[in-house]
Amino acid sequence: MPQFAEGQYISWDHGDGVTTVQLTTVNRYHITYRSADDHREIVDATVFRSLAEQTADWRPATQEEAAAFRARFRPAPENWN
Repeated sequence: MPQFAEGQYISWDHGDGVTTVQLTTVNRYHITYRSADDHREIVDATVFRSLAEQTADWRPATQEEAAAFRARFRPAPENWN
């Protein structure tokens, strides 16, 4: 598993393009990230799937992807309207 750090921007590719998020918590048991609208998700290690398996397609975001995230980011509750 690549070394991830809190505050780092991560991207993964999918059929419709690229998703970029910012990591908020990183430890050996879980990783928490937030999207550009400040929605937060958690990825937990389980007995069935390790963090390495679940984050295998993650990569550090390019400078352009990170800049696009920062331009779109609106923390809650600003984005509730």
